[in-house]
Amino acid sequence: MESLADAFGLRRGGDVSGEFCETIVLMKTVAQSKMRILYEGAIYQILRCGGVARCFSELIHHLSDDIQPIVMGPLADQPPIHHVNLQYRGVQTEPPVSWLRKLTRDRMQRQIANEFDSVECDIEHWTYYSGLCRRPIRRGTRPLVVTVLDFVHEAFPLLDPSGSQIAIKRDAIRAADQLICISQSTHDELCDRFPESRDKASVVPLGTSLSDVSPARLPDELIGQRYVLFVGRRNSYKNFAVVWHAWKRLQGARLQGALPDDTKLVIVGPPMKRREAAELDWKGDGSAILMPNASDAVLRTLYEHASAFLFPSKAEGFGLPSLEAMAAGTPVLVSDLPVMREVVGRCGYYFDPDDVDAVAEMIRAALTDSLPDKSRVVASAFERASMFTWRSTAERTAAIYRQLAEQTIRPHDSMLCAV
Repeated sequence: MESLADAFGLRRGGDVSGEFCETIVLMKTVAQSKMRILYEGAIYQILRCGGVARCFSELIHHLSDDIQPIVMGPLADQPPIHHVNLQYRGVQTEPPVSWLRKLTRDRMQRQIANEFDSVECDIEHWTYYSGLCRRPIRRGTRPLVVTVLDFVHEAFPLLDPSGSQIAIKRDAIRAADQLICISQSTHDELCDRFPESRDKASVVPLGTSLSDVSPARLPDELIGQRYVLFVGRRNSYKNFAVVWHAWKRLQGARLQGALPDDTKLVIVGPPMKRREAAELDWKGDGSAILMPNASDAVLRTLYEHASAFLFPSKAEGFGLPSLEAMAAGTPVLVSDLPVMREVVGRCGYYFDPDDVDAVAEMIRAALTDSLPDKSRVVASAFERASMFTWRSTAERTAAIYRQLAEQTIRPHDSMLCAV
C-alpha cells in the first residue's frame, strides 16, 4: 500500500519536505476541528457573578462554535456560564470545614494543578493573576494567556499593604506568553511598568450586553421621581465619598427651592454596614435610596429612568458601568481620567473627582434638566456604546488565541515532521 509520503511524491530515506509536514499538521488540526481553550477559573472562586467574573462569562458565551471552552472552577457552585461546547470541570477549592483551610491549602493546590495539567487543550487562559485556591501562576508546556485588568493596587498601595496582590500580578505578567489589556490606558501603563512586555500585549476592549436583558418594573419608590444613579462598590478609589458630600451639600439647595423635592440619589451596590452608615451619617430619610445587589433586569430599568449616571472613580481599567449607562440612553457624569476619555469619548460630562462643588453642580443640572446640549450628547453616547459588543470582544480574543497557537510549535508536532 502506498505510504502518505509516496502519495506526496516523497521517498523513504529522502528529505521530508515542508509540504508533507504542513499537510500532517493540517490533518491533525482538521481532526481536532475545535480549538480548545482551558480557562483557569479562579475569578469564579473570588466572584461567582458580577465584575470581572461577568466579563469572562460574557466572553465565553460569545465565542464562536468552532471553539470549545473548558472552564476549571469551583466544584461546589458552578457559575452561570453558557456556550454550546462548554465543558465545566469542577474541582474542590474548600475543605469540609473552614478551620482546615490553611492546613489543606497546599494539598488542594497540588490536586488542582495536577487536574489542570491533565486537560488536553491548545491554549490556557487564566482569569486572574493567581489560580484556584490561590495557587501561583506558572508556565507549563502550553501557551498561556493572562488578562491585565488595571493597576489600581499600584496607584493605591493602602489597598494592598503587604504588596501580595502587586507581586502575583507581576509574576503573572512575566509568566504569560500573551497579555490581553482591557483598555488602551491599561496597555500604556503596562508598557510603562513592564517595557519588556510590550511585544506580547494586545488591547481588547470590553463590551456591554445589558440591552439584551428585559427590563424589570421600576421600583415603586421611584415611580414619578427624578434621580441620579450610582452603581458599584463605595470604598476607596471608587470615590463614592465625593458623590455623598455633593449630595449632602445639595440638600441645602433643596431647602432653598433650588432643587425639586421629588429628587433622589439611588445607590446600587453592596449592603451598607453599620460602620459605613455611621461614617456617612446616613439618615435614611428617603432622599437617598440603597438598592443592594440589584438584578440585571432592575439595573437596566434604573439606568433607563435615571436623570444621570455618576461615575466618580479615581482609577479604572475600563469603567464598564459608564458604557452600560450610555447604552441605556442615560447622561453620563464621569471622572476626567484617560481611560474614561477612551471609553466615553466626547459623549459625557467630565469633572475633577476631587471637586465636590463641580459634582454637586452637575447633579443639580441633571435633576433640573439643564445639562448642556443633552439631547446631542446622549444620542452620540448611545451610538458610541453600540461599538462595544461582547461579540467583538470574543472575536478579537479568539484571533489572539489562533495567532498564539500558530506561533507555538508543540513537541508532538515537531516529531511528526522529523526525518
